[in-house]
Amino acid sequence: MALVSFAFLMMAVVASALCGAAALPVMLTQLGRATRRSRIQTQLVDVGADEGHTGFLGELRRRGVAVLRPCARRLLRVSLVHRKCTCCAQALAARGQTTEIPVVCELLLLTFCVVTLVVFVLTGMFVTAICVAALVIGLVFGKAQKTLDEWETCLVEQIPDVLHSLGICFSAGYSLQQAFEQIARDTPDPLGSELRQASFDVCAGRSIEEALSALEKRTKAADLCFAIIALEIQHRTGGGLRELLESAADAVIASADLRRQLTVQTAQARLSAKVVTVLPLALVAVLSVAMEGYLQSFFSSAAGLAVLFIALGMECVGVLLIRRILGVDLG
Repeated sequence: MALVSFAFLMMAVVASALCGAAALPVMLTQLGRATRRSRIQTQLVDVGADEGHTGFLGELRRRGVAVLRPCARRLLRVSLVHRKCTCCAQALAARGQTTEIPVVCELLLLTFCVVTLVVFVLTGMFVTAICVAALVIGLVFGKAQKTLDEWETCLVEQIPDVLHSLGICFSAGYSLQQAFEQIARDTPDPLGSELRQASFDVCAGRSIEEALSALEKRTKAADLCFAIIALEIQHRTGGGLRELLESAADAVIASADLRRQLTVQTAQARLSAKVVTVLPLALVAVLSVAMEGYLQSFFSSAAGLAVLFIALGMECVGVLLIRRILGVDLG
């Protein structure tokens, strides 16, 4: 009986081996076809897709996260959240990665949830996970604001040269459209791209006033606003503008120097504001990891929750007061 069972087992093994040997070439052929098809599709996507919209991150930036969309819409009703998300969207646009403000809010929510989950799995402490996620979102906001400030600073520093060049073009007899086309070719980014867009708008059929108005809305530079108004008046009435543009360029240079002096003089106060903002969250995260249960009293009683919310409120008020003191409007 055992011999018969062994014989059947050997026959089954041999049959399985023969079937596998027969099916292996077919499987390899299908796998090769699938690999070639995937490679061709990837090449087609790379050729036909826009820059910055390919890959997983590009799809996220373009479509967002549908699951988090209702929550993102509710959060965007808060003015502070809307302002921060707008800053992030503008920072991405300054780097050539255009996206919508609701999509930015959805991606920030996704980042917060993922960081919270990862830290909670690693540490098992929900408070630590929330604090670390809040720190990460704060770093994202800080990086976005820094990128936007660098973009605006570079743009403002280019304005005097552009105004001088406009004055020279007008003295040479160029029209406003011709002057824009000439300067747009010679000016590097970021202001060069904005001028090229204004030149394209005029070539596409928009009026000079509409193109200049769109340029003002895109740049949002107060130093350029006066020159744009002067250009609109010159286009309507005619007349020389070189002296006016020279004066505007000198005013922009003086304003940029004042901004640099204020930045240097308020550097210590701005660093103190960042430390005051980040240090409590960092301490909570460190204490939660180093001394398990140390902060449990804050969540186990009404008095602890009251003290916790009072502390958070006082920190928010302190940060807003420091930002109010450091905020200098040069417009």
